[in-house]
Amino acid sequence: MMLIKIIVTIYFLATFAPIITYFLEKIYTKKLKNIKIKNYIDIYVLLPAFKEQKIVDSTIEWFRKFKYKGNIKFLIITTQKEEKEYKDKKIKGLTTSQVVKNKLKQINDSRFVHYHYPKTIGNKSSQMNYALKKIKKECNDDTYISVFDFDSQPELNTFENLNKVYISKNKPDVINQIPLNIKNFNEISNKSIIMMIYTFQHLVRSIAIEKLKLLICSLTKLKIPQYCMGACMHIKHKVLVENNYFPIFVDDLTLGYRLSIKGYRFTLLPSINLSLIPNNIKGYIGSATLIFKGICTYLNEIFAIKGNVYGKLKMFIFGTFNLIEFAIVPFIFIFGYIYSLINLKISLLSLIMILIPILWSISSYYVIRHYKMKSKNKVKLILSIILSPLWFIFRPLGFIMYFIKKIISIITKKNIEYKKTER
Repeated sequence: MMLIKIIVTIYFLATFAPIITYFLEKIYTKKLKNIKIKNYIDIYVLLPAFKEQKIVDSTIEWFRKFKYKGNIKFLIITTQKEEKEYKDKKIKGLTTSQVVKNKLKQINDSRFVHYHYPKTIGNKSSQMNYALKKIKKECNDDTYISVFDFDSQPELNTFENLNKVYISKNKPDVINQIPLNIKNFNEISNKSIIMMIYTFQHLVRSIAIEKLKLLICSLTKLKIPQYCMGACMHIKHKVLVENNYFPIFVDDLTLGYRLSIKGYRFTLLPSINLSLIPNNIKGYIGSATLIFKGICTYLNEIFAIKGNVYGKLKMFIFGTFNLIEFAIVPFIFIFGYIYSLINLKISLLSLIMILIPILWSISSYYVIRHYKMKSKNKVKLILSIILSPLWFIFRPLGFIMYFIKKIISIITKKNIEYKKTER
Protein backbone atom coordinates (compact mmCIF):
# COMPACT_ATOMS: atom_id res chain seq x y z
CA MET A 1 0.00 0.00 0.00
CA MET A 2 2.85 2.39 0.80
CA LEU A 3 4.35 1.82 -2.67
CA ILE A 4 0.97 2.62 -4.26
CA LYS A 5 0.73 5.84 -2.23
CA ILE A 6 4.22 6.88 -3.34
CA ILE A 7 3.44 6.23 -7.02
CA VAL A 8 0.11 8.07 -6.85
CA THR A 9 1.78 11.02 -5.08
CA ILE A 10 4.45 11.24 -7.79
CA TYR A 11 1.79 11.15 -10.51
CA PHE A 12 -0.27 13.80 -8.74
CA LEU A 13 2.74 16.10 -8.44
CA ALA A 14 3.33 15.54 -12.15
CA THR A 15 0.06 17.38 -12.84
CA PHE A 16 1.96 20.58 -11.94
CA ALA A 17 4.87 19.78 -14.29
CA PRO A 18 3.36 21.59 -17.31
CA ILE A 19 3.36 24.82 -15.27
CA ILE A 20 7.03 24.34 -14.35
CA THR A 21 7.81 23.55 -17.99
CA TYR A 22 6.08 26.73 -19.12
CA PHE A 23 8.20 29.01 -16.93
CA LEU A 24 11.46 27.18 -17.65
CA GLU A 25 10.81 27.48 -21.37
CA LYS A 26 10.23 31.21 -20.95
CA ILE A 27 13.68 31.53 -19.37
CA TYR A 28 15.28 29.38 -22.07
CA THR A 29 13.71 31.18 -25.05
CA LYS A 30 14.63 34.56 -23.56
CA LYS A 31 18.29 33.51 -23.57
CA LEU A 32 18.06 32.50 -27.22
CA LYS A 33 16.15 35.57 -28.37
CA ASN A 34 19.09 37.96 -28.69
CA ILE A 35 21.55 35.54 -30.30
CA LYS A 36 22.80 36.75 -33.68
CA ILE A 37 23.57 34.16 -36.33
CA LYS A 38 26.64 34.93 -38.44
CA ASN A 39 27.33 31.62 -40.14
CA TYR A 40 24.50 29.18 -40.75
CA ILE A 41 25.22 25.48 -40.32
CA ASP A 42 24.61 22.92 -43.05
CA ILE A 43 21.42 20.91 -42.51
CA TYR A 44 20.24 17.74 -44.21
CA VAL A 45 16.62 16.90 -43.47
CA LEU A 46 15.70 13.22 -43.71
CA LEU A 47 12.08 12.43 -44.57
CA PRO A 48 11.74 8.62 -44.72
CA ALA A 49 8.52 7.63 -46.46
CA PHE A 50 6.59 4.36 -46.59
CA LYS A 51 2.99 4.26 -47.83
CA GLU A 52 2.63 8.03 -47.59
CA GLN A 53 0.88 8.75 -50.91
CA LYS A 54 -1.97 10.64 -49.26
CA ILE A 55 0.28 13.25 -47.65
CA VAL A 56 3.18 13.58 -50.13
CA ASP A 57 1.81 16.82 -51.54
CA SER A 58 1.02 18.47 -48.18
CA THR A 59 4.34 17.43 -46.60
CA ILE A 60 6.49 18.71 -49.45
CA GLU A 61 4.51 21.94 -49.67
CA TRP A 62 4.98 22.52 -45.94
CA PHE A 63 8.77 22.07 -46.07
CA ARG A 64 8.94 24.29 -49.16
CA LYS A 65 7.82 27.16 -46.92
CA PHE A 66 11.14 27.21 -45.06
CA LYS A 67 13.39 30.13 -45.97
CA TYR A 68 16.85 29.13 -44.76
CA LYS A 69 19.89 31.35 -45.32
CA GLY A 70 22.36 28.48 -45.17
CA ASN A 71 22.73 25.20 -47.05
CA ILE A 72 19.74 22.92 -46.56
CA LYS A 73 18.60 19.81 -48.38
CA PHE A 74 15.38 17.85 -47.90
CA LEU A 75 16.03 14.17 -48.59
CA ILE A 76 12.90 12.09 -49.23
CA ILE A 77 13.73 8.40 -48.91
CA THR A 78 11.30 5.83 -50.29
CA THR A 79 11.86 2.06 -50.27
CA GLN A 80 11.72 -0.92 -52.61
CA LYS A 81 9.91 -2.78 -49.83
CA GLU A 82 6.75 -0.85 -50.71
CA GLU A 83 7.22 -1.48 -54.44
CA LYS A 84 7.50 -5.24 -53.81
CA GLU A 85 4.41 -5.27 -51.59
CA TYR A 86 2.36 -3.49 -54.26
CA LYS A 87 3.56 -5.92 -56.91
CA ASP A 88 3.06 -9.09 -54.82
CA LYS A 89 -0.41 -8.09 -53.63
CA LYS A 90 -1.33 -6.61 -57.03
CA ILE A 91 -2.29 -3.32 -55.40
CA LYS A 92 -3.47 -0.73 -57.89
CA GLY A 93 -2.36 2.89 -57.85
CA LEU A 94 0.91 4.77 -57.55
CA THR A 95 3.48 3.93 -54.91
CA THR A 96 4.95 6.63 -52.66
CA SER A 97 8.11 6.66 -54.80
CA GLN A 98 6.12 7.38 -57.96
CA VAL A 99 4.06 10.11 -56.28
CA VAL A 100 7.24 11.74 -54.93
CA LYS A 101 8.90 11.65 -58.37
CA ASN A 102 5.89 13.32 -59.98
CA LYS A 103 5.68 15.98 -57.25
CA LEU A 104 9.39 16.88 -57.36
CA LYS A 105 9.28 17.09 -61.14
CA GLN A 106 6.35 19.47 -60.83
CA ILE A 107 7.91 21.84 -58.25
CA ASN A 108 11.49 21.74 -59.66
CA ASP A 109 13.05 22.76 -56.31
CA SER A 110 16.76 21.88 -56.07
CA ARG A 111 16.57 21.69 -52.25
CA PHE A 112 14.52 18.50 -52.53
CA VAL A 113 16.28 15.23 -53.37
CA HIS A 114 14.68 11.81 -53.78
CA TYR A 115 16.57 8.67 -52.73
CA HIS A 116 15.13 5.19 -53.14
CA TYR A 117 16.35 2.44 -50.81
CA PRO A 118 16.89 -0.50 -53.20
CA LYS A 119 16.40 -3.42 -50.77
CA THR A 120 13.11 -5.06 -49.83
CA ILE A 121 14.27 -5.98 -46.32
CA GLY A 122 14.75 -3.18 -43.80
CA ASN A 123 12.89 -0.37 -42.09
CA LYS A 124 13.02 3.36 -41.42
CA SER A 125 16.58 3.14 -40.07
CA SER A 126 17.70 1.28 -43.20
CA GLN A 127 16.29 4.01 -45.41
CA MET A 128 17.94 6.80 -43.41
CA ASN A 129 21.33 5.06 -43.22
CA TYR A 130 21.21 4.57 -46.99
CA ALA A 131 20.71 8.33 -47.46
CA LEU A 132 23.44 9.20 -44.95
CA LYS A 133 25.99 7.14 -46.87
CA LYS A 134 24.94 8.94 -50.06
CA ILE A 135 25.73 12.38 -48.57
CA LYS A 136 28.71 11.38 -46.42
CA LYS A 137 31.27 13.29 -48.50
CA GLU A 138 29.15 16.46 -48.37
CA CYS A 139 29.04 16.64 -44.56
CA ASN A 140 31.48 18.22 -42.12
CA ASP A 141 31.80 17.88 -38.33
CA ASP A 142 29.22 20.60 -37.72
CA THR A 143 26.63 19.38 -40.22
CA TYR A 144 23.33 18.48 -38.58
CA ILE A 145 21.06 15.66 -39.69
CA SER A 146 17.43 16.52 -39.01
CA VAL A 147 14.89 13.68 -39.00
CA PHE A 148 11.15 14.16 -39.30
CA ASP A 149 8.31 11.70 -39.60
CA PHE A 150 6.62 12.20 -42.94
CA ASP A 151 3.47 13.55 -41.28
CA SER A 152 5.43 16.29 -39.49
CA GLN A 153 4.64 19.99 -39.58
CA PRO A 154 7.46 21.78 -37.73
CA GLU A 155 7.21 25.48 -36.95
CA LEU A 156 8.75 27.69 -39.61
CA ASN A 157 11.30 29.05 -37.12
CA THR A 158 12.68 25.54 -36.52
CA PHE A 159 15.97 25.82 -38.42
CA GLU A 160 16.57 29.41 -37.29
CA ASN A 161 16.20 28.27 -33.69
CA LEU A 162 18.39 25.25 -34.41
CA ASN A 163 21.24 27.63 -35.24
CA LYS A 164 20.62 29.68 -32.10
CA VAL A 165 20.72 26.57 -29.91
CA TYR A 166 23.88 25.46 -31.72
CA ILE A 167 25.57 28.77 -30.84
CA SER A 168 24.14 29.15 -27.33
CA LYS A 169 24.82 25.61 -26.14
CA ASN A 170 28.26 25.22 -27.77
CA LYS A 171 27.43 22.77 -30.53
CA PRO A 172 25.33 20.16 -28.67
CA ASP A 173 25.40 16.60 -29.96
CA VAL A 174 21.63 16.11 -30.03
CA ILE A 175 19.00 18.83 -30.29
CA ASN A 176 15.57 17.33 -29.59
CA GLN A 177 12.37 18.94 -30.79
CA ILE A 178 9.11 18.03 -29.06
CA PRO A 179 6.34 16.54 -31.22
CA LEU A 180 2.73 17.31 -30.36
CA ASN A 181 0.26 14.80 -31.79
CA ILE A 182 -2.54 17.30 -32.44
CA LYS A 183 -2.19 17.98 -36.18
CA ASN A 184 -5.51 16.26 -36.98
CA PHE A 185 -7.21 16.90 -33.64
CA ASN A 186 -10.16 18.76 -35.19
CA GLU A 187 -10.94 15.73 -37.33
CA ILE A 188 -10.36 13.08 -34.62
CA SER A 189 -12.36 15.00 -32.00
CA ASN A 190 -15.52 14.48 -34.01
CA LYS A 191 -14.96 10.70 -34.35
CA SER A 192 -13.33 8.96 -31.40
CA ILE A 193 -13.49 9.72 -27.68
CA ILE A 194 -10.76 7.16 -26.98
CA MET A 195 -8.32 8.79 -29.43
CA MET A 196 -9.09 12.18 -27.89
CA ILE A 197 -8.20 10.72 -24.48
CA TYR A 198 -5.00 9.29 -26.03
CA THR A 199 -4.13 12.73 -27.40
CA PHE A 200 -4.62 14.42 -24.03
CA GLN A 201 -2.59 11.86 -22.11
CA HIS A 202 0.23 11.68 -24.68
CA LEU A 203 0.43 15.46 -24.82
CA VAL A 204 1.02 15.66 -21.07
CA ARG A 205 3.90 13.21 -21.40
CA SER A 206 5.44 15.32 -24.16
CA ILE A 207 5.24 18.52 -22.13
CA ALA A 208 5.54 17.38 -18.53
CA ILE A 209 8.23 14.72 -18.97
CA GLU A 210 10.06 14.91 -22.30
CA LYS A 211 10.26 18.68 -22.59
CA LEU A 212 10.90 19.20 -18.87
CA LYS A 213 13.91 16.85 -18.88
CA LEU A 214 15.36 18.58 -21.93
CA LEU A 215 14.86 22.02 -20.39
CA ILE A 216 16.70 20.96 -17.22
CA CYS A 217 19.62 19.78 -19.37
CA SER A 218 19.47 22.99 -21.44
CA LEU A 219 19.48 25.35 -18.45
CA THR A 220 22.05 23.43 -16.36
CA LYS A 221 25.10 21.22 -16.90
CA LEU A 222 23.20 18.11 -15.87
CA LYS A 223 23.12 15.11 -18.21
CA ILE A 224 19.81 13.33 -17.68
CA PRO A 225 19.33 10.14 -19.73
CA GLN A 226 17.20 10.89 -22.78
CA TYR A 227 15.84 9.19 -25.84
CA CYS A 228 15.81 10.80 -29.26
CA MET A 229 12.54 12.07 -30.70
CA GLY A 230 11.90 9.97 -33.78
CA ALA A 231 9.36 12.45 -35.11
CA CYS A 232 11.79 15.38 -34.92
CA MET A 233 15.43 15.04 -33.88
CA HIS A 234 18.55 16.93 -34.94
CA ILE A 235 21.89 15.15 -34.54
CA LYS A 236 25.44 15.99 -35.55
CA HIS A 237 26.50 13.95 -38.57
CA LYS A 238 29.80 13.28 -36.79
CA VAL A 239 27.95 11.73 -33.82
CA LEU A 240 25.98 9.42 -36.11
CA VAL A 241 29.16 8.25 -37.86
CA GLU A 242 30.86 7.61 -34.49
CA ASN A 243 27.93 5.43 -33.43
CA ASN A 244 27.44 3.44 -36.62
CA TYR A 245 24.51 5.56 -37.85
CA PHE A 246 20.91 4.83 -36.82
CA PRO A 247 20.50 1.52 -34.98
CA ILE A 248 18.40 -1.24 -36.42
CA PHE A 249 15.67 -1.84 -35.28
CA VAL A 250 14.52 1.24 -33.31
CA ASP A 251 16.07 4.44 -34.62
CA ASP A 252 15.09 6.93 -31.91
CA LEU A 253 14.80 5.34 -28.47
CA THR A 254 17.77 3.00 -28.89
CA LEU A 255 19.99 5.74 -30.31
CA GLY A 256 19.08 8.04 -27.42
CA TYR A 257 19.96 5.36 -24.88
CA ARG A 258 23.28 4.70 -26.61
CA LEU A 259 24.25 8.36 -26.68
CA SER A 260 23.08 8.96 -23.10
CA ILE A 261 25.24 6.12 -21.78
CA LYS A 262 28.26 7.55 -23.59
CA GLY A 263 27.68 11.03 -22.17
CA TYR A 264 26.69 12.95 -25.30
CA ARG A 265 24.96 16.28 -24.71
CA PHE A 266 21.22 16.73 -25.31
CA THR A 267 19.37 20.01 -25.42
CA LEU A 268 15.94 21.35 -26.41
CA LEU A 269 14.92 23.02 -29.64
CA PRO A 270 12.12 25.38 -28.53
CA SER A 271 10.04 25.01 -31.69
CA ILE A 272 7.00 22.77 -31.87
CA ASN A 273 6.44 20.00 -34.40
CA LEU A 274 2.84 18.98 -35.05
CA SER A 275 2.19 15.35 -35.99
CA LEU A 276 -0.84 13.17 -36.67
CA ILE A 277 -2.93 11.33 -34.09
CA PRO A 278 -3.35 7.60 -34.90
CA ASN A 279 -6.63 7.08 -36.75
CA ASN A 280 -7.96 4.41 -34.38
CA ILE A 281 -7.19 1.98 -31.56
CA LYS A 282 -5.52 -0.46 -33.97
CA GLY A 283 -3.14 2.29 -35.07
CA TYR A 284 -2.40 3.19 -31.45
CA ILE A 285 -1.69 -0.43 -30.49
CA GLY A 286 0.71 -0.83 -33.43
CA SER A 287 2.55 2.35 -32.46
CA ALA A 288 2.58 1.49 -28.74
CA THR A 289 3.94 -2.00 -29.44
CA LEU A 290 6.88 -0.58 -31.35
CA ILE A 291 7.51 2.01 -28.63
CA PHE A 292 7.60 -0.67 -25.95
CA LYS A 293 10.04 -2.68 -28.07
CA GLY A 294 12.22 0.43 -28.18
CA ILE A 295 11.99 0.96 -24.42
CA CYS A 296 13.25 -2.58 -23.81
CA THR A 297 16.43 -1.97 -25.83
CA TYR A 298 18.05 0.00 -22.99
CA LEU A 299 19.28 -3.28 -21.47
CA ASN A 300 20.90 -4.32 -24.77
CA GLU A 301 22.72 -1.00 -24.95
CA ILE A 302 23.95 -1.29 -21.36
CA PHE A 303 25.48 -4.72 -22.07
CA ALA A 304 26.82 -3.81 -25.52
CA ILE A 305 28.76 -0.66 -24.58
CA LYS A 306 32.15 -1.04 -22.92
CA GLY A 307 33.08 1.17 -19.96
CA ASN A 308 30.87 4.19 -19.15
CA VAL A 309 29.86 2.66 -15.80
CA TYR A 310 28.24 5.85 -14.47
CA GLY A 311 26.30 6.31 -17.71
CA LYS A 312 25.13 2.70 -17.57
CA LEU A 313 23.96 3.10 -13.97
CA LYS A 314 21.92 6.19 -14.84
CA MET A 315 20.46 4.46 -17.89
CA PHE A 316 19.53 1.37 -15.88
CA ILE A 317 17.58 3.53 -13.40
CA PHE A 318 15.98 5.61 -16.15
CA GLY A 319 15.12 2.61 -18.35
CA THR A 320 13.71 0.59 -15.47
CA PHE A 321 11.45 3.47 -14.45
CA ASN A 322 10.25 3.65 -18.07
CA LEU A 323 9.35 -0.04 -18.00
CA ILE A 324 7.54 0.37 -14.68
CA GLU A 325 5.62 3.35 -16.02
CA PHE A 326 4.34 1.47 -19.08
CA ALA A 327 4.04 -2.08 -17.74
CA ILE A 328 3.16 -1.81 -14.03
CA VAL A 329 1.73 1.60 -13.11
CA PRO A 330 -1.37 1.29 -15.36
CA PHE A 331 -2.36 -1.93 -13.57
CA ILE A 332 -1.96 -0.22 -10.18
CA PHE A 333 -4.45 2.45 -11.25
CA ILE A 334 -6.81 -0.14 -12.77
CA PHE A 335 -6.68 -2.16 -9.53
CA GLY A 336 -7.46 1.00 -7.54
CA TYR A 337 -10.50 1.78 -9.70
CA ILE A 338 -11.85 -1.78 -9.52
CA TYR A 339 -11.26 -2.00 -5.76
CA SER A 340 -13.19 1.24 -5.17
CA LEU A 341 -16.01 0.09 -7.45
CA ILE A 342 -16.39 -3.30 -5.76
CA ASN A 343 -16.35 -1.84 -2.25
CA LEU A 344 -18.53 1.15 -3.25
CA LYS A 345 -16.13 3.35 -1.34
CA ILE A 346 -14.06 6.23 -2.65
CA SER A 347 -11.14 7.08 -0.37
CA LEU A 348 -8.93 10.14 -0.73
CA LEU A 349 -6.33 7.96 -2.47
CA SER A 350 -8.79 6.56 -5.02
CA LEU A 351 -10.23 10.05 -5.61
CA ILE A 352 -6.75 11.37 -6.43
CA MET A 353 -6.20 8.40 -8.75
CA ILE A 354 -9.37 9.34 -10.63
CA LEU A 355 -8.54 13.06 -10.71
CA ILE A 356 -4.97 12.68 -12.05
CA PRO A 357 -5.83 11.73 -15.67
CA ILE A 358 -8.75 14.19 -15.67
CA LEU A 359 -6.45 17.07 -14.65
CA TRP A 360 -3.95 15.97 -17.29
CA SER A 361 -6.64 16.08 -19.97
CA ILE A 362 -7.80 19.54 -18.93
CA SER A 363 -4.25 20.95 -19.04
CA SER A 364 -3.69 19.30 -22.44
CA TYR A 365 -6.83 20.83 -23.87
CA TYR A 366 -5.56 24.30 -22.94
CA VAL A 367 -2.39 23.54 -24.90
CA ILE A 368 -4.47 22.42 -27.88
CA ARG A 369 -6.51 25.63 -27.75
CA HIS A 370 -3.25 27.60 -27.71
CA TYR A 371 -2.57 26.16 -31.17
CA LYS A 372 -6.01 27.30 -32.33
CA MET A 373 -7.53 23.84 -32.44
CA LYS A 374 -10.73 22.82 -30.76
CA SER A 375 -13.27 20.06 -30.55
CA LYS A 376 -16.28 20.48 -32.81
CA ASN A 377 -18.33 18.23 -30.57
CA LYS A 378 -18.58 19.66 -27.05
CA VAL A 379 -20.37 16.59 -25.71
CA LYS A 380 -17.54 14.30 -26.83
CA LEU A 381 -14.98 16.75 -25.45
CA ILE A 382 -16.58 16.73 -21.99
CA LEU A 383 -16.97 12.95 -22.07
CA SER A 384 -13.33 12.45 -23.11
CA ILE A 385 -12.17 14.54 -20.14
CA ILE A 386 -14.50 12.82 -17.65
CA LEU A 387 -13.61 9.35 -18.99
CA SER A 388 -9.86 10.03 -18.99
CA PRO A 389 -9.22 7.39 -16.25
CA LEU A 390 -10.10 4.79 -18.91
CA TRP A 391 -6.72 5.54 -20.45
CA PHE A 392 -5.02 3.29 -17.90
CA ILE A 393 -6.90 0.38 -19.47
CA PHE A 394 -5.50 1.17 -22.93
CA ARG A 395 -2.05 2.33 -21.84
CA PRO A 396 -0.52 -1.15 -21.29
CA LEU A 397 -1.82 -2.56 -24.61
CA GLY A 398 1.54 -1.94 -26.30
CA PHE A 399 3.30 -3.84 -23.52
CA ILE A 400 0.78 -6.72 -23.70
CA MET A 401 0.90 -6.95 -27.51
CA TYR A 402 4.71 -6.86 -27.54
CA PHE A 403 4.91 -9.86 -25.22
CA ILE A 404 2.26 -11.74 -27.20
CA LYS A 405 4.32 -11.15 -30.35
CA LYS A 406 7.49 -12.13 -28.48
CA ILE A 407 6.01 -15.45 -27.32
CA ILE A 408 4.68 -16.22 -30.81
CA SER A 409 8.09 -15.45 -32.33
CA ILE A 410 9.80 -17.81 -29.86
CA ILE A 411 7.33 -20.61 -30.62
CA THR A 412 7.42 -20.14 -34.40
CA LYS A 413 11.13 -19.17 -34.46
CA LYS A 414 10.28 -16.19 -36.64
CA ASN A 415 11.17 -12.52 -36.18
CA ILE A 416 8.49 -10.20 -34.85
CA GLU A 417 6.83 -8.21 -37.62
CA TYR A 418 5.84 -4.62 -36.87
CA LYS A 419 3.42 -2.98 -39.27
CA LYS A 420 3.33 0.70 -40.04
CA THR A 421 0.29 2.62 -38.85
CA GLU A 422 -1.86 3.23 -41.93
CA ARG A 423 -3.08 6.75 -42.61
